[in-house]
Amino acid sequence: MNKIIKRISNYPVLITVISCTVFFFLPFKPKPFGDGEYHEGTIDLIEFILNNFNGNVRVDKGLFTLFYYLLPYSLVYYFKSSALFYLAGAIFNCLATCIAVKYIFKTFDIIGFAAKTKFFIIALLSLFPIHIYYSYGILAEPAAFLIVALLVYFWVKIVYYKTFSSKNLFILALITVALIGVRPNLLPFAILFIFLIAFVGINLKSKIMYIATLLCCAFLLFSAEKAISNTDGEFKKKIFRQQILWSRFELRDEPFNWLPQHGQDEFASDDYLNNLKKRAELDSIIETYNFDPTSYYLNYVLTDIVENPALTLRQYSLKFFQAQSFVITPLMKSQKSPIIKFGIHIFINSINLTLVLSSILGIYLLYKSNQLVLLLPLLFLWGWSILYILIFHSEQRYMFPSRPVLIFLSAFTFDAILRRVKSRQKIKFE
Repeated sequence: MNKIIKRISNYPVLITVISCTVFFFLPFKPKPFGDGEYHEGTIDLIEFILNNFNGNVRVDKGLFTLFYYLLPYSLVYYFKSSALFYLAGAIFNCLATCIAVKYIFKTFDIIGFAAKTKFFIIALLSLFPIHIYYSYGILAEPAAFLIVALLVYFWVKIVYYKTFSSKNLFILALITVALIGVRPNLLPFAILFIFLIAFVGINLKSKIMYIATLLCCAFLLFSAEKAISNTDGEFKKKIFRQQILWSRFELRDEPFNWLPQHGQDEFASDDYLNNLKKRAELDSIIETYNFDPTSYYLNYVLTDIVENPALTLRQYSLKFFQAQSFVITPLMKSQKSPIIKFGIHIFINSINLTLVLSSILGIYLLYKSNQLVLLLPLLFLWGWSILYILIFHSEQRYMFPSRPVLIFLSAFTFDAILRRVKSRQKIKFE
């Protein structure tokens, strides 16, 4: 049995390739192009380049995601076929996911995790392959999964080997910029990371290298986005105020409706429809009295929180668990029997709950072993992701980029348990 475990633990990438292939034939996949922002934006970017850098590009969320899809889309752009764009993007995502898994397990090798620990993680990833699920959509999630896997790997490598060289900090800065380029909502994490680098025991030259590289590259990225984007600052302000308003209605009257909220079919959410009604009401008042839209929305949200503390506490508590759970929307909307629907969801979320709870224990174990420098960036990333879904719109996909962090923390916990059991067995034998 030990030989089988050791052999399997040596091939996480091969098992990921097999899982990607099997998943291709399963009926449960995300919408091929999501909301269309990355699909349309990448095509716009290709045409912008071909047109001698003239024109506009749709950049709704993160410019770096468009650069991520630039290579696979460029290979099939000549045919201008949505089917080929999707196929190229999905294959590229699966490749990126395999690379991410490779670096996650390279991180395990740095710490020296046992083969049984690796086998445990492979089992979790295979039984609930949400990282592969997202690979079959033209979304930001696959890119974020890869970037965070690289971030965890390089940070663990730097801290564990104490190699705080300018070169390593330069690479780490580029990875951080790539992350906020894919997920701009993680900008507060990058700011916290800068403060950590500034105050941790690293030589001054390396600190300057990290901070200067991050700030310069972030400035270039956001400047490029501003220059080519066909969306202006008012659009982003509109999205911001709509998101914070939406957060006040999520799980308000329907606390256990954890499907993505919308108002389009028989699965329409009353909370979402009430959100739209309130939005229309606020917009009408703003237009009548010429109020500043963002300030008025913020004032309403803050007032609602203050006047409804018990409701807010209940919402935040449920949103935490909702964001840590996964709902396969196509399955829940299918005509399959409730036994199949809920059986699959109980199964996958029991696996996910194992990952979450073992990660919380991993945080405690790292803290108790005085590995705060190693722990803090991981805690910042996961913590901010949780805070984001409480303040803004809550969806499981906003938690997904932190998944490599949870995988590492869970592996740390399981390996610590294995070592303790082995140590006790050795004492009894002696």
